[in-house]
Amino acid sequence: MKPIVLTALAASLALGACARADDVDNESNATSEAKEAALEAQTDDFVINAEDFGREQLGGKIEGPAGPEVEASLLMADGTSIGDIRSYVACPENISVCDPAKLPADTIYTYVHVVTPGVDEPNDDAIGTPKAIKPVAKSVTFRTDMPAGGFVGHAGYSLEQARAALGPQGTFTVSCNEGKLVWEVASGEFWGTGEPVTFFWKSRKPPQGPAKAYGFDADGFTANGTGPFPAPQADGDATGCT
Repeated sequence: MKPIVLTALAASLALGACARADDVDNESNATSEAKEAALEAQTDDFVINAEDFGREQLGGKIEGPAGPEVEASLLMADGTSIGDIRSYVACPENISVCDPAKLPADTIYTYVHVVTPGVDEPNDDAIGTPKAIKPVAKSVTFRTDMPAGGFVGHAGYSLEQARAALGPQGTFTVSCNEGKLVWEVASGEFWGTGEPVTFFWKSRKPPQGPAKAYGFDADGFTANGTGPFPAPQADGDATGCT
């Protein structure tokens, strides 16, 4: 009888070892899948280190068709404005005349956008006037609605203005999603009517001209605005902030 007992015991141990090996394989596969999912998520939506606009030293502004700045509305689908967007593009501080046609190909341009919820200053003639202006209680995000062409990894906002709008603990996160830049309220109070915040990002590409390329979310509504934006990506170029 002893050999039978030993054989049964050996078989039991072998089955247990196989079960443990299967568990390890399953755990290993699950861990591998989790890592792959995390990498995919990071690729699709990753946080960018936010810089303070107050530290920026900028040079001259690009003169576009409407002058050095583009003044536009943040419009909902029905033509109602829920905010104002004033934008410009500037050269590095050592360049006083910012003319991309006369500058080296490696020049870095700073795209600047002053966003004020719930109010709307007069727009450039080519953009027109909204049919109505809606006050805002709680703004959530400002973003590019198109891939941020030529992005060089630097973006941020005015910390001083963020604290004035959101309180002393007010901050925004800056992230990249599918090639587009997103600034989102991360902490503090509500960002509402009449509280301007300046956002910026840097690109090696100069603007092609004004484009309906910016988005804004507030009080459950989505709006779009016009501002300077780079030309569409050429074949072979990296797409936006990815």
